[in-house]
Amino acid sequence: MTVEALRNNLKQIKEIIRELYVFTNQLNVIKNLEVSSKVVINVKEKKLLSNAIIALTNQLNILNNSIPGLIDNIGFYKKLDSQTEAPAAPVQKKNFVQVKYKPAPEQEKLSLTISEDDKSKFIKNLSSSNLSINQLKNKFAVERPVSSFGKPNSYAKLSNHFFKGVSNRLIAKGYFKALNKDLRKMNSPFVIGTYVSMMLFTMLISFFASIFLFILLLFFNIGLTFPFLTSVEVSILLRFVQVFWIMFAIPLVMGVLMYFYPSSEAKNLGKKIEQELPFVAIHMSAIATSGVEPLSIFKIILQSEEYKYTNREFKKLMNLINFHGKDLVTALKKISSSSPSPKLRELLGGLATAITSGGGLHSYLDKHAEGLLFDYKLEREKYTKTSETFMDIYISIVIAAPMIMLMLFVIMGSTGALTNFLGLSVQVLGFLIILAIIVLNLGFIMFLRMKQPVL
Repeated sequence: MTVEALRNNLKQIKEIIRELYVFTNQLNVIKNLEVSSKVVINVKEKKLLSNAIIALTNQLNILNNSIPGLIDNIGFYKKLDSQTEAPAAPVQKKNFVQVKYKPAPEQEKLSLTISEDDKSKFIKNLSSSNLSINQLKNKFAVERPVSSFGKPNSYAKLSNHFFKGVSNRLIAKGYFKALNKDLRKMNSPFVIGTYVSMMLFTMLISFFASIFLFILLLFFNIGLTFPFLTSVEVSILLRFVQVFWIMFAIPLVMGVLMYFYPSSEAKNLGKKIEQELPFVAIHMSAIATSGVEPLSIFKIILQSEEYKYTNREFKKLMNLINFHGKDLVTALKKISSSSPSPKLRELLGGLATAITSGGGLHSYLDKHAEGLLFDYKLEREKYTKTSETFMDIYISIVIAAPMIMLMLFVIMGSTGALTNFLGLSVQVLGFLIILAIIVLNLGFIMFLRMKQPVL
């Protein structure tokens, strides 16, 4: 029992030291910003950090004082009495008590062993530090994702209930590595095991739905017949040959769509980040001219609401530093490896190299911003030229060609040659041409939307 108590105390000491390191660095950043800008900023945050540091330091001292007494109570043998030695003065042993509490509602209960004299002081500092830490976490916690796709719900739980074991075995064999990377790039709330379970469960549901559709088409003779057999009666065997593939095609299509969705969403997110990145780099370069610490650059960028998609990656960077105790270079490399944008990976990787080598951040960001802005202008010019080409095609196909065809059909219809050739009246042909024009317009709009830059 004493060994377990010592182990718990040492584990909590390690956690307190980590939190002290994080909060001390954060407080130093605020002080440096105040010195560089000569203005008192973040007064409330500074007070919360100071209170948390004081309370955690007191907890650390109390736990350190309990270590010698716990070690003295650990022994594997009983010491033999020596007749030659004078009896030692009696040592007054401390009375130890256990303090059990939960640091947060979602965390497990901790059990610490401290001196009975320090119990009231420990509880007082514990409540003070928890209050400050919770307020700091509410301020710097990552925002919920904008997209509602993949939000944890009963569907995910049901999928795990049926396919958790299967998905874990598939992942253990090395499958779905690329899918796991895409899920992380798109900031999915699902781990790879849950997403694979959802994919398999969706395929199972679509399989039963396709069986129902297969039976419906097989026995009720609804559609899906060969064009050259429309005038004759189709046997049940031939109809089975025509529609049996539905049972396998629909689940396969659903599985393929779910497998490639994270990759498509990650690429889309990467394009949105790259549209913001030139202006982010210019902003970072301007901040770096003031000589502030590299971490302060990201804090100032996060205060701006203009960079919606890039700030998601920067928030993950700050969380790695503030709550996971990572240093800036390690956090930059980790975020760079999971970023959906190649240009952002290059920017963050270059920043990590510049910080490690002691290079000038302002010169690096300035040169990098020039390159990103040049690429941005080239992409805009390319889109303008492409739009002009599409405009010429649109005028030729959607405006001029239908008008010429409609005039020809009217002339041919007045002579009766059109009805004899196609078997359709002028009104029906006019309706078909209008319908084709509508479809072509919708197609052009969708195509231009796909090619259009985000900003």
